[in-house]
Parts: sequence; structure tokens; C-alpha cells
Amino acid sequence: MQLGHKLSFLIKNTPIIEQQSVLECAINGVIDYFASSLQASNETNVKKLLAWINDEGGHNRAWLIGQKKQATSRQAALFNGFQAHCLDYDDVHSDVRGHPSAVILSALFASIRLDDSLTNLDGRRFLTAYVIGIEVMALLGRCVNPEHYEKGWHATITLGGIAATAAICYLYDEPFIAQALTLAATQASGMRLLMGTPIKFLHAGLAAQHAIQAVDWLRAGISADKDFLDENLGFLSIYGQGNDDLDLTVWAKPWKIIKPGLWFKTYSYCSAASYIADAGKLLYKHPKFNVDNIKHITLFFAPVNSDAALIYKQPLSAEQGRFSAEYILALILLGIAPDFEQFTEKTIADNIQNLMQKMQRSYAIQLPPHPDAYNKRYVVIEIVFDNNQKISQRVDIPKGSPKNPYSQQELAAKLFAALPNEVKAQQLLSDIHALANGMDIKQLLRSHWQRL
Repeated sequence: MQLGHKLSFLIKNTPIIEQQSVLECAINGVIDYFASSLQASNETNVKKLLAWINDEGGHNRAWLIGQKKQATSRQAALFNGFQAHCLDYDDVHSDVRGHPSAVILSALFASIRLDDSLTNLDGRRFLTAYVIGIEVMALLGRCVNPEHYEKGWHATITLGGIAATAAICYLYDEPFIAQALTLAATQASGMRLLMGTPIKFLHAGLAAQHAIQAVDWLRAGISADKDFLDENLGFLSIYGQGNDDLDLTVWAKPWKIIKPGLWFKTYSYCSAASYIADAGKLLYKHPKFNVDNIKHITLFFAPVNSDAALIYKQPLSAEQGRFSAEYILALILLGIAPDFEQFTEKTIADNIQNLMQKMQRSYAIQLPPHPDAYNKRYVVIEIVFDNNQKISQRVDIPKGSPKNPYSQQELAAKLFAALPNEVKAQQLLSDIHALANGMDIKQLLRSHWQRL
């Protein structure tokens, strides 16, 4: 059996998950997804995309989350992925080096036709489909990274469309999984060059849309009878280092949503900068810290290229600052809260620019990584003052990462912050939890699409 068909066999024959710990992780992912999406529902770029969808028109079948509006499934996938990722507030996965839920859940929700009142969809099957999507995305990510990411591919879109396709095919028990994965794989593209622009967020929507299209085309009778993991011309041969590292024997051992797990965020910048932010907060509280007397600052990254996502050393706008270690550290050391307001299109203030000018990056560090560090990553920040005194701080496991997680209360608080109406937020939270007991996912959508 070809490798792609082996993967398809695993997807199709996965039983509905009953393990409570796995379901709880999936529930947390859905909660965080809604929190991230609803927080962005009034963003300017979201409104621009919504206007484009209104102009294009089409059959109203799928929910545009948080907009009290329906659209075509393709439009919904594009929109929901864009909105969920719009603030870079959504979860990440260290194996993927990207954002799984913004793609997979956006595609799954967009696939659900609200004009179909006859079909029920068990919430546990929905959650299992989501877990399968993350499993596929993580397995592929482990094969192609770090070379794939460091070369310039944006893994959220290149891997996300394939993963979301796997999830949709499982949800509806489609017979053509192998062909669907091939159709998704041939649509894979997306450059990290676009980080710091709205197109980065569009990548999540495009990946979700690729999944909808792949399944719909096959339902329409268009075939793609090729193995997307062909050892000579397949996905891993083109985008990665070949098929040698794709080990399907580790499927669900454990599920990748459990280990290494999803990484949740309460900040609107790249998770690669969370090491910098956590270290900066500790340095800001140091008894010897004085921002006015800083001579220079060195940001030590380990291993080499672990800062690949932080592409702006001297960002020109606060929006680019989402992907700048220097900008985020400058905010924190100046006592400026790195909230949503600090990552808009506004220009960067002179005091922030001046402090960034005192920073440099270095990879000349030989300290052993923490045994629990993700991909052996850690950061050390060293500040030298005018009197040549030094203070430094190391961070190995940032807050929000799976081994330093937010509590259930903190995750719920993120949802309540995004949806200030406490009654609506509490009802949504209760219904999301009810999915683990088999509540029809369509019931959740019908209950909330006009309320949120």
C-alpha cells in the first residue's frame, strides 16, 4: 500500500475518541478558537474581507463566525480562517511551526451546511475530526521542518489545507480520502515573506478553503487518483526532505493534541517572541533595571534559526512588530503593555525606535537546553548598563505553552474578554463542553450564529 493510502486508512478507521483527556484538549482548542475569532470580529481588515464576500454573493449555507451572517462554504472557510488568525491570537503547535486550529476548525465549521436540517453531526465525531486534523498536520510538520519553515514556506497554509481536508473527510466519512489529500496538497503554497501583512492571516483562510474545495470537487466527480506522498514527486519530496521521516507507527501514540500539545496565547504577537516577552517582564522587575541607563542589549537565541519567524529586526510599523523580538522587548522594557493597540498599522514611536537601536541578536550560546524545552529552544537576554553592570534572564518554557499552560479559568477568561456579554459567553462555553457528550454540532451553530 502506498504511503498516502496508509495515512488515509488510518484517518478513515480511527474510532470516535472517548478518552476524556483527549476530548478535554480538543474542547480547550475550540474555546480558544472562538475567543481568538470573536476578539477580531470588528477589525478593519475583517470588515474589508466581509465587504468583498457581500459583493461576490452566493448561496447562504455556512456561518461567518461572529457576523450574524451566512455565506457559501468556500467563503466561510476563507473568512473564518482569516478572522481566527487576524490578531495572531490563536493557538500554535511546535511540531507544525504554525497555527492548526485557525485552519482546521474554520474548515470544519464552514463544511457544516445550516440549510440542511436533516443531517445530525455528533459532537464527539466533530472533536475527533479536529484531533485527526492536528495529528496529520503535526506528523507532516515533523517531517518537513525545520528546513521547510526556514526556507520561507508558511506552514500554516502549506500543511493546514491537507490537515483540514483530512478532518472534513473523517467528519463525513468520505470514501475518497486519499484523493482529497492529493487535491489539498497540490494547492499548497504560501510565503513567510508576507508576515507582518494581512495576507499572513489570509493564509489560514486559504488553507481552510483549499480543504472545502478539495472535498467539494471530489463530490462533484472530479478525480485525483494519485498518491500525494509519492516518493519521487509527492508533497514531502517537493516541500520537505523525502518520505523517510514520516513514521505512521506513531499515529495517536499519543495524539499530538496531547503531546506536545497546543500552545495557547493571551497576546497578539508571534509565539516565537513569547520567550522574549517573558524574559523582558522579569528583567523589568529586576532591582537593578533602569531603562534610561541601558547601554546595549543582546538577545541570544538557541538553537540557530529559532528566531526565523521574527523577521523584523527594525520594523517600520507596529503591525510588523508582531514578528519583531526587538519591538516586543522594547515595549515591555519601556513599561508599555503589549496589548492589541500596540500592533496596529500606526508608526512606531521614537522612544521605542531608539531602544530597538541598542539591541542585537546573537547565536553564540552553548548552554544545554532544558529537558522539557520545545525543539531545544530557549532565549537569554543580557542588558548592559552605562556603568557596565549586567543583568540577564533566561526563558525555556514560556507561559501558555503546553508545559506551562493557562488554567481553565484563564482560557475561559479569554473567551469572556472577546464576548463581553456574560450570558452569551457562558452559554457558548457550556455548549462547547457539551460536544464531548455528543451534542449535535449543528445545534451549537444554530443556537449561536445569530447571537454572537
